[in-house]
Amino acid sequence: MPKPIRFTYQKKEPFRDSFLFIIICEGQNREPDYFNFFDGLSSRVKIVPIRSGHGSSPSQLITKALEVEKEFSLNPTEDKLWFVIDTDRWGLHLHTIREETSRHQNWNIAQSNPCFEVWLYFHVLKFLPDAGDISSCGFWKPLLARIIDGGFNSDFHPIAIEFAIENARINYQSTGYFPNPGSSELWKLAEQLLPPKVSDSY
Repeated sequence: MPKPIRFTYQKKEPFRDSFLFIIICEGQNREPDYFNFFDGLSSRVKIVPIRSGHGSSPSQLITKALEVEKEFSLNPTEDKLWFVIDTDRWGLHLHTIREETSRHQNWNIAQSNPCFEVWLYFHVLKFLPDAGDISSCGFWKPLLARIIDGGFNSDFHPIAIEFAIENARINYQSTGYFPNPGSSELWKLAEQLLPPKVSDSY
């Protein structure tokens, strides 16, 4: 694994003009654990990963997002809400959440194909694997365990996020607005977790 750029920071209390960065996670553990790493990097930004609960269909994620909007009294011109979703389970059913997102000023989507592990892979390696079924989530999960001693650790490995952004961007391909297998839109979300938008924390 390349030596990651380490962040030097102290977590700070938010200012009164802070905005919320809500992340609705389809997954129950890995995704929220990953994004919790970045909470508190900026005094202006409060990151709130939200587990989707037992239901993670597109319609259930939309319902969860509407509940969160109400719970946190989100300001549509300042606060941000992102869905972090996989392709493997829902496929074309994800058109539902894409259509709903287009109706909300501050809703965004970061989709991985087939799964979140594609994004994690780019924290470690620059190019896609030469062999293997990259359209299968069953390929990516054991791959991470093989290339990272001890597996991906959300307490440490997210410090390589800038490397991951670069790698995911240059490998990104899509059909329409759907990422192709081996592609992840997480780099679009990740760019908003870094300077200049949260530069006061570094």
